[in-house]
Amino acid sequence: MLGVVAVLLLFVALSLIPLDETIPPMRAGPETAFWTLRDGTRIAHIDLAPAGGRPGRAVPVIYLHGGPGGYVHSSIVARMRELAEEGYTVHLYDQIGSGRSDRLRRPRDYSFQRHVDDLTEIVDRHVGAPRVVLVAQSFGAMVAAHFVAAHPDRVAGVVFCSPGGLEPAPTAADGTFIDIETLYPAPAALPFRAPAEVWAETDRQLLRPRVLTAMTGAMLFNIKWASDREMDGLINTMASRFTRGLVCDPAHVLPEEGGGGGYAYMFSNWYDGVPDPRAHLREVVVPALVLQGQCDQAPYAVAYEYADLLRGRYVFVPDAGHEIWWDQPAAYVEHLRAFLEAVTS
Repeated sequence: MLGVVAVLLLFVALSLIPLDETIPPMRAGPETAFWTLRDGTRIAHIDLAPAGGRPGRAVPVIYLHGGPGGYVHSSIVARMRELAEEGYTVHLYDQIGSGRSDRLRRPRDYSFQRHVDDLTEIVDRHVGAPRVVLVAQSFGAMVAAHFVAAHPDRVAGVVFCSPGGLEPAPTAADGTFIDIETLYPAPAALPFRAPAEVWAETDRQLLRPRVLTAMTGAMLFNIKWASDREMDGLINTMASRFTRGLVCDPAHVLPEEGGGGGYAYMFSNWYDGVPDPRAHLREVVVPALVLQGQCDQAPYAVAYEYADLLRGRYVFVPDAGHEIWWDQPAAYVEHLRAFLEAVTS
């Protein structure tokens, strides 16, 4: 009995030790601006003005980063700047709870639906255009799909880059879950390669006493046992390691920039009560492109479902991982350029 008490006391003592910070938090730069949402929270964004403003390119582009808890990395700003130089207006924003955007007061204030609602408000109140093109990465693709299902008239086209699995998971008429890989088996002609295994190493970070206590406090009592800065630092530390699994060539991994959002990461990935958008997506007419790298961590079926639902085009990108523009920046931009030319001309 005394041994159990000693272990519990040790765990409590360890849970009081602040998490170490390995990467300084991201700061607003000279290009950073802020949109204020109706609830008073601020969304950080970077606007890239078009060079030349050629006719037919008035439809703005909105970039949605991955995550949840991800942020706008300088490398994607550089790639989107190439599109701005061809006459496109591009908006890139940090989702609430990450990057340079505000953190919410309570952990359970984050939700998947919150991200969809934020995108809706940004398009309606801040971008100021009747239609937009969405370029959506990973988790951002899931948000984009729900927005397209609800507001197809606001979308001139959508690019799903390395999309995350569409949520909620598909179910049969009797309510049982459907194995999506049986619906869309990977073609033998596509030589997928497994990325580096990094998740077991990074997941160990979640077993630290202060992290476990913070997660328990957030889930059960909706409190922040650990500060936002600590939890953001945890995600930044994890990302500095798991990014090795997001490329085909480890030499292409770029440094983390300190924009991770810890509580956004924890609570934006729950889908109870989220409506299934599949039926709506099958009915809408919105041009769609799906890009998936050869070393993507998600199976072919996850990406191809987006193309099937929207009757879009699926493109396999050789020698590219989940972050396609890290491995193959020129190919990434060229695919986007061609799609934008088609949907905005």
